[in-house]
Amino acid sequence: MKYLFALLLTLSFSSCQKFLDKKSSTGITVSKTLADLQSLLDASQTMNRQVTPSIGEASADDYFVCATTYNSRDELLKDLYKWVPNPNDDYPNDWSYNYKPVFNANYCLEMIDKISQTGENKSQWENIKGSALFFRAYYFLQLAWTYCLAYDENTEANDLGIALRLASDFNEPSSRASVLETYKQIIADAKSSAMYLPDFATHPFRPSKIAAYGLLARTYLSMRNYDSAAKYAEYCVDLKSDLMDYNNDPQINSAATGTTNPFSLFNKEIIFYSEASLTAGSLIGSTNGLIDTILYRSYASNDKRKRLFFANATGGFQRFRGNYTVNTRMFSGLATNEILLISAEANARIGNLSKSMQRLNQLLTKRYDATFIPLNESNKDVATELILKERRKELLMRGLRFSDVKRLNKENNKIVMKRIIDTDTTSLNPNDPRFALPLPREVIAQSGMPQNPY
Repeated sequence: MKYLFALLLTLSFSSCQKFLDKKSSTGITVSKTLADLQSLLDASQTMNRQVTPSIGEASADDYFVCATTYNSRDELLKDLYKWVPNPNDDYPNDWSYNYKPVFNANYCLEMIDKISQTGENKSQWENIKGSALFFRAYYFLQLAWTYCLAYDENTEANDLGIALRLASDFNEPSSRASVLETYKQIIADAKSSAMYLPDFATHPFRPSKIAAYGLLARTYLSMRNYDSAAKYAEYCVDLKSDLMDYNNDPQINSAATGTTNPFSLFNKEIIFYSEASLTAGSLIGSTNGLIDTILYRSYASNDKRKRLFFANATGGFQRFRGNYTVNTRMFSGLATNEILLISAEANARIGNLSKSMQRLNQLLTKRYDATFIPLNESNKDVATELILKERRKELLMRGLRFSDVKRLNKENNKIVMKRIIDTDTTSLNPNDPRFALPLPREVIAQSGMPQNPY
C-alpha cells in the first residue's frame, strides 16, 4: 500500500479512504452533505496534529545533539542532521503527511460546489469552502518551505516548486510547479479563504479570517515582500492581539519545574493550531535535542522566557520545554506573538519604524519583567537586526527557523550553519542547494518528477 502513496505523490488516498471507510461504519458511505465535509475538515489527526514537516526544524541551527545521540540514530536522521541529501525517506514521511490534508481539502472543494448555497446553510457552506482553501494553502506553504529553495524573484520562474495537487482524482499525473507558481497558488487560496471564513473560529483547529491573514503575512514574509507582509500582519493584529503575560498569567504555570511544560493548551495567543510530525522527533525532541548555547546565552536575566522555555539537561546544557502543545510535540501553528514579530520586521524594512517599535514593545513588555525599558530605535538596519534576534528567541522550535535562514541569506545575512560531531565539522553555507531538502525516493521513482539538484 505504501507504493500507492508514492504513486499518488502522497495524496494519502488509502489513508483518506480508511477515514472514509470509518465514517461508513456510522452510516456515511460517501461524504456528500455539509456535515460530512465539515467532519473531514475537523479530523484533527489528519488536518492538525503531527502533520507539518519536522525535517526542516531538524535541519536548522537552534539545537544540537551530542555525539552519543547522533551515533545511535539511523542513517536517514544522521544524514538529515549533517545536511547530506538522502531521499530514502520511505512512506510515511513529511511529504506524505502534508498531502493528506491537501487531499481532504481538494475533496471538500469539489463536493461543496455540488451543494447549493441557501440562506439557511450559507454560514456552514462558506466555512467549509474557506476552510478547505485555507488548509490547502497552509500545507502548500509548509511543503514549499521544506522542499524548495528560498523565494527569489530573479530565479522564481525556474526554481523547482512543489506538486500543486488541486483535485482529488489520484489518476491525474503530478508535476512540479515552479516556485513562482507555487507561491501564486498559496496566495490565491489564502486570499480566497479570507472571503469565506468567519473572523473567529469556534476552535483553534479550525481556520478563520484571522488565520488567513496570518498565513498571508507568513507567506509574504518568506517571499521578502515586506509591504504585503506588513499589511496582512496588521489586518490580523487588528482582529486579534491577545498575548500571555509571562510575568503573571492564569494560562501559565509559573511554578512549573524541570521539563514540565508551563503553558496551557489552546492558550489565548493561538490563532490556528497545528503540530509538527514526529519524523525527526528523535533529533529535535526535548529528550535529545539541546539548545544552541549561544542562543541560550542571548536571553537576558530579566527575560521571563529564559526560565519558562528551558530546562536543565545533562552536561550543563539546556533543553526546550516551551511548546504551546503542552507536550514534547512541536507547535507549528499561527499565534499572535509570531504575527507581531512579522509586523515589527516588515514595518522596519519598509521604513515605518514607529509602527515597528510599537509592535515589538507590545510583545516584549509581556516577556520581560517590570525592569524592561521599551525600545526606541531610529536606525532601520539596527532595528531590523534587533527584531530578528527577538524573533529567533521568541519563535524557536516552531518550524520557522529553517525557512528564516533561507530568506535571510537572500538578504545577505551570511548565516553559516554548522554541525560538530567529535572532531568532525560540517557546514551549510548561504544559498546552498541543499536548503531544498530531497523529495522521498518513491515519489521520484513513481512520478518521474525531478529531484532537487545537489
